[in-house]
Amino acid sequence: MKSAEDIIEKLKKSFHTPSRKDERIKVVVLCIVISTTFWFFSALNKDDYISQVNYPVEIVFNEAEYIATSSLPTRIPIEVTGGGWDLMTRSFGFNMRPLQIRLAEPDQSNFILTSSLRGELTPGLDPVVVNYILRDSLVYDIQKRVSRGFKLQLDPSSISLDNNFRISSAIALQPDSVVWTGPEKMINVLGDIIYVKADLSDIDEDVNKQIDIPEPPELFASSSESTLLSFGVVRMIDVEDNVEIELINFPDSSWIAFPSNVGLNYRIAETQFDVADTANVRVIADYNLLNPNDSTILLKTISVSEYVEELQISTTSIKAFKNE
Repeated sequence: MKSAEDIIEKLKKSFHTPSRKDERIKVVVLCIVISTTFWFFSALNKDDYISQVNYPVEIVFNEAEYIATSSLPTRIPIEVTGGGWDLMTRSFGFNMRPLQIRLAEPDQSNFILTSSLRGELTPGLDPVVVNYILRDSLVYDIQKRVSRGFKLQLDPSSISLDNNFRISSAIALQPDSVVWTGPEKMINVLGDIIYVKADLSDIDEDVNKQIDIPEPPELFASSSESTLLSFGVVRMIDVEDNVEIELINFPDSSWIAFPSNVGLNYRIAETQFDVADTANVRVIADYNLLNPNDSTILLKTISVSEYVEELQISTTSIKAFKNE
């Protein structure tokens, strides 16, 4: 087998041998590659290099009971001394099995002092010598995994009814609650109610619709993704009426009011309106409210039905006088 000196000598002769220009360039390049290779391997044979390596670590805990809220540290930077070949293999991560750091109660602290790991790191780097651990601690945030129930409630702004309809029953959600599971500290700062949006407009019939429950925050899991929204609606009708004013607390029957009747306009649920019985609103004149300066009495209205709305009266006061 030819020695390196023989190979280089032959290349020199080839270089001085008349040839084409591109062939000479190839020879020059080859010389450079061989020289660099010899230098590289020669340098790797030295054993007093100082370098920095990142030793792999793996934090291990019970993931069924705990959850990491951010990325866990995976490397520890270390200054080491060793031979070129050893440092090169360690720099590329060869021959370094990750150091497992087992935490029984990871929520009791948020850091590990790297000085406590030196004894476990050294065997994994042998024959490379550890000079310094360049980070004083490994910081993490691992919290207990807990579950908590939240009440579901419809966001009223997410529905709108046709102008002629009103809600006629309780608004029901089934299920009416949801359980979220996630990091303890993060879940404890949340409110007790989760609002769901229906995104319904111009409603003119009873509603039975599956709607989405808002997605929980990142790192959380939810017991349900949707809930059934249901409620009834009723048509409202316009009513015009003329009712007699009721007189109360007057001294005797000789007192009269003018006018004695007033006109009413209101809306009422279609299911509550009876053509044969339109006495849904009472109008009262109370003598105790008589203004002695002008003998007027402010009228009071009383809705007999809870479904009456948008009530308007033709006059708000009457005059009272004694009929002699």
